[in-house]
Amino acid sequence: MRYHDFRLAGYEVRDYGSRILLHLVDDYPGRPKEESLIEFSEVAAYHFVHTGGAIITDLMELPISDLLLRVGDPLTGWWHQHGGYHLWDDDRETYRAKLTGSGYRAWSIGSAIGFEGFVIAKTMAQKEPNQITGANSRYAIQFDHD
Repeated sequence: MRYHDFRLAGYEVRDYGSRILLHLVDDYPGRPKEESLIEFSEVAAYHFVHTGGAIITDLMELPISDLLLRVGDPLTGWWHQHGGYHLWDDDRETYRAKLTGSGYRAWSIGSAIGFEGFVIAKTMAQKEPNQITGANSRYAIQFDHD
């Protein structure tokens, strides 16, 4: 998986929120430019904050229970404000059991510069541009950097 020290050039929310595609770029001076596409499929929930200028350092799978311990309170607040989380239940243990029983996994994404995020999805995979499908129903967020 190619991500360490890559910059977050943008991300796309596809298929009405069920897929997230990270666009990562390694374009440091003196090295050839390299791009990396990482796709999360069958997404149940995600959250990214401080995306501008992000340099990804970690993309780590962790138990859903650990992620819910860390983000459970804000996740509950976001659910009550906005809705939209697949299999949601206000009881955290019930929500964890529903996710785990349905084959969901959790990833934490860390950065050297402010960005942090998580994704709860069934799969994560490195993709090549010709493997990306479903160009309709997408909302892209791209970041410009020098």
